[in-house]
Order: sequence, then C-alpha cells, then structure tokens
Amino acid sequence: MKVSILTENLKKGLSIAMRGVSTRVQLPILSTVLLKAGKEGLVISATDLELSFKVKVRAKVEEEGEMAIPAKLFSDLVATLPVGVIELTGEKQTLIIKGEKVKAEVVGQGSEEFPSLPKARGKGLELSIEELQEKVERVGIAAAKDDSRPILAGVLWVFSEKKATLVATDGYRVGVDTLKNGVSGGVEAGEKFVLPVRALMELTRVLTPSMKSVIVEFDKDKQQVVFSADDLEMSSRLIAGEFPPYSKVIPTEKKITVTLEKEALVEAVKRASLFARDSANVVKLLVKQDGISVTAQSDQVGGSQSSLEAEVEGEEVKIAFNARYLLDYLGVVKGEKVTMETEGELKPAVFRIPKSEFLHVIMPVRTQN
Repeated sequence: MKVSILTENLKKGLSIAMRGVSTRVQLPILSTVLLKAGKEGLVISATDLELSFKVKVRAKVEEEGEMAIPAKLFSDLVATLPVGVIELTGEKQTLIIKGEKVKAEVVGQGSEEFPSLPKARGKGLELSIEELQEKVERVGIAAAKDDSRPILAGVLWVFSEKKATLVATDGYRVGVDTLKNGVSGGVEAGEKFVLPVRALMELTRVLTPSMKSVIVEFDKDKQQVVFSADDLEMSSRLIAGEFPPYSKVIPTEKKITVTLEKEALVEAVKRASLFARDSANVVKLLVKQDGISVTAQSDQVGGSQSSLEAEVEGEEVKIAFNARYLLDYLGVVKGEKVTMETEGELKPAVFRIPKSEFLHVIMPVRTQN
C-alpha cells in the first residue's frame, strides 16, 4: 500500500471513523481502523460490531493494499502532523508515515481478522438530512440512556404509505414525530424497525449540510441498517424485541390546556431546578386561570417561585415534573410557544409546538401535598 494524501483530509476522515472504534475491547482487532487503498481512494473503516463507519477519503493511490492500524495511536499521531501532503506506505506489518521533516512508523496487523462490514447499495429510503437530524434529536431525548432494557435504548420506526413515524420512550416519557417519506426502497407499509438511539445520534453528528441527502437501507434478514451519504457509510444492528405499546400512555382527552412562551418557561424551570437538586429534581407547575407559577422548595437551600403569563383553558391544577425532563424537551424544540395538555395532576402531560406533528409526553411525579 502506498498513498499520498492531504493531512487535512486524513484528519477529517479519521475523526469520523473513530466514532466506530470500540471503547470496550473484546477483540484486539476492534481497537484498530482499517486503511484500504484502492481505485476509489483511501477508505477508513472502524467497528465495534454494533456500529460501523466507513469513510472514503480523496487520495492519490500509487499502490493498492490494506492494513489494520491501532486507532488511538494513529489518530493521536495524525493530529500532530503538519499541514500538507503526507505519504502512507505499508511494508509487511508496518505503516510508514512521511511528511515534510516528519517520519513515523506504526506497527499494524493484517486485515484478515477485521470484521466484514455491510455495504450500501444506494437503493433505499432517501431522506432530507436537515429533517432527519431535527426529528432524531427531538425524539431521541426520550430514549433510555443505558442498556438495561435494550429495546428502550432504541427508536421505533413505523412505516406507512406517506410517512414514517419515529417513537422513543424510557418509561417516563414518550417522544413521537414523523418523517415525510413513506415506504420505498424495499420497505413495506406496516413494517417496524427499532434502531439504536446511539447510532442515530452519531449519524446526525457527522452529517453535514453540504451532503445532498441520506439513503437508508434496511436488511431484514441480517437485522441491519445502512445509512449512506456522499463518501460516508454508517451501519448498525437493529434491536430485536417488542417495543412497548406507547400509544396507550398518550392521552386521547384533555381537561386542561396551557399555552405559554417557551423561553419564559425555560428560564423558570432552570431557576427552580437549582433548588430541586435535593428533592429528586422535582419542580411544580401550578396552573391558574390567569397563568402558571413554577416552584421548587428545599429545606436545606431555599426555594424559587416564578409567575408566568399563559393562555389557560380548563380547571386549576398543580402538577409536578422531573426538571431534567422538561429542560430536555424545551432544549430541542424551536419556536416561541409551547402547549401543555393534561387531564389532571397525576395524568400524563402532552407537550406540543404549533404547526408540528411532534409531541412529547412526560409522566408527572407524585408528591406529598
């Protein structure tokens, strides 16, 4: 293998591929990146067997070949290289890196043990990058952050003729939104897939506005999904199991509706959360006919109360929430106003924003009066 490449291009491609390197090494080969020089340039690949990245980088290939290189060492080394053209040469089990006044050698290993990665065919569901990023960010906050119940660390995709519905829940909240694209690329109406939220979040971080679109391909037999956009491919395992019946916790009726300024609510909840740290992070919303108040009280450090103007329909109610759940939701919605709908103090609350199908359900907290 012999390749000439701009340091800038190598750094950029390597930074993306590194997201797939395993942090818990079951197999030594998973702590490497695979460098493959061929007709399409230099391809950098990494995988932890759950999530994989493959990045094509523009380079001048003088001699084809491939080699697995220790990922952390190689990444740290590349970060120190000067701007300009560098040469990568593979000789037996060693990668030689040459640049202006720089020469380094990294001991690698053959590519035979590196896992085979799924390949994008370019035939699948084509999505707008901006829309996918927005919807994944909105829904993803409701997914579980640990793998104690793997199915809750995923995002459910349900396909119909005209749209795909995305759902996530950790048991305390539910996020639901839709993608405009319906069935296509081998996906049929009524089909369901659960994608790891980690994979979706990593994908949204590496997609850029300069990319035209992203193509999604589901492999039902191998239980994998492949995303491709320009010179980037990312693949992930699907999560097996039955997704919780989320629709049962979404209220179909409402007795109380509150509409108010989003930023005013953000500031009030942040203020109250400072005093809620010693009380399970609970803040209380008291809904009255002329507005709402957001409060938190601590015997140790004091308390906070903020009065906010709001449009209120229905009876008065006091409802308590985990402050982090409220702030997570408010942090991903755009616009000036938010609406809360609920049937009562201990009933799930539905949060909405104008002109959007996105809804977020938060379960209230039972407190002592």
